[in-house]
Amino acid sequence: MHKLIKVIKLVAMFWMLKACAVGPSDSNQTSDREKAKKFTDVAIEYFKTGDNVSARSWLQKAVNYDKNYGRAYSVLATVFQSEKEDLLAEKYFKKSLTVEPKSAMFRNNYGAFLFGQKDYKKACAQLELATQDPFYNARASALSNLGRCYEALNEENKAGDAYQRSVNLGGGDSFALINIAQSLLSSGEVFKANVKYTQFIQLVTASQAIHSAESLILGVRLARRNGDSSSMVTYSLLLENLYPNQYKKFKESLQ
Repeated sequence: MHKLIKVIKLVAMFWMLKACAVGPSDSNQTSDREKAKKFTDVAIEYFKTGDNVSARSWLQKAVNYDKNYGRAYSVLATVFQSEKEDLLAEKYFKKSLTVEPKSAMFRNNYGAFLFGQKDYKKACAQLELATQDPFYNARASALSNLGRCYEALNEENKAGDAYQRSVNLGGGDSFALINIAQSLLSSGEVFKANVKYTQFIQLVTASQAIHSAESLILGVRLARRNGDSSSMVTYSLLLENLYPNQYKKFKESLQ
């Protein structure tokens, strides 16, 4: 099974918010947990605009109100991660799991951080735990993350299984689809590989994914197996224009 890319930046699942970057009212009728949540929401909005100082300030307020609100610690860890303060980032990722050890989201976030640190064994362990929660609404994405992690450990069978489970859950993850299509083509399952590749192309058409050098190379190989010269030329031209170095290596490999 081919690796999708040499270095993959896993994306931790973030929080969808409607709050504006203004301070919430500090009503006595609001519980400490509700205040912590509102302060964290405001912190995220500041973080999204690049104002880390204000983000940290609001997160400090959040944990002052509720020291067991794991989401605030996880966001704080993400802020420090963005600043390359890796020791502090890990400290607060761990803190989020100390107060909420059953959170699949926090496991996924911490696993993504560990992957970025190239601590693949620990990353896979965290991601494996994240995928065990059947009610985690981002489970498909966590499984795709787990597949990439196992790829980094050269555990191809486990990676393939994780990718397949991600697709089975309807995740429609582009990395998973390309990985499975590559595996199917290598096994001679051209028809099934075409099905997965078509699903990937649908994501590209819907602007939910973009072509990588690997996806274009796979397109060329599938087109060749299908006798589709038009598609083969199209994917080759895209590869040459978008990824000239990879195109050169691919062309040399065919000689």
